[in-house]
Amino acid sequence: MDEPVPVTQSIESLYPDANIPAQQKRWQNLMAHFEEKYGKRPLFVARSPGRVNLIGEHVDYSLYEVLPMAISTDVLVALALLDEEEDRKGGDEKAVITMLNTNSHKHRASECTIPRGGRAEIDATQHEWTSYFKAGFNGAVGLLRRGNANFSPRSMQILVDGNVPAGGGLSSSAAFVCASALAVLRAHAREPVMKKELVELAIVSERE
Repeated sequence: MDEPVPVTQSIESLYPDANIPAQQKRWQNLMAHFEEKYGKRPLFVARSPGRVNLIGEHVDYSLYEVLPMAISTDVLVALALLDEEEDRKGGDEKAVITMLNTNSHKHRASECTIPRGGRAEIDATQHEWTSYFKAGFNGAVGLLRRGNANFSPRSMQILVDGNVPAGGGLSSSAAFVCASALAVLRAHAREPVMKKELVELAIVSERE
């Protein structure tokens, strides 16, 4: 049965008890980093865990059945919207997304400008960490436009923190795309976000 993506005010419901102290420190660092870089606190943090497939590895995206299990490692996307005055400084025809990563030594900061009625451009020839956020963004915006053909995204500031090992078979890219899409949907007041629509959106977005 389809369910809404849960919203919580406490990380205690997200992690095993043994992980709470380390996660509290991690989340505090995320908030402090966001405030240092953007001069304000995020509106919220979207989270998507990594996973293991107990049955059916690498067949789910071909629509075969699998039995996945979420794990405690995850991707966090902290997000703030620019206020309307700031948002319109760049003009009414485009939105600006500033993308930062807590691991700034490995993942450099980036900014992209998106036509209000368009999509984020992704260069498939370049392996950029920001492409995963853009993929989730495009999927979320596409879903929002199904309900409102005139929908245009707001300018956003994001900070990403992830501890799902890349290339380890733990769905790090899927977690990143899913957290990104969830963040964009919630930022634009899509509530509730249903689990099934988010999963289907993320599958298509990652493959595109």
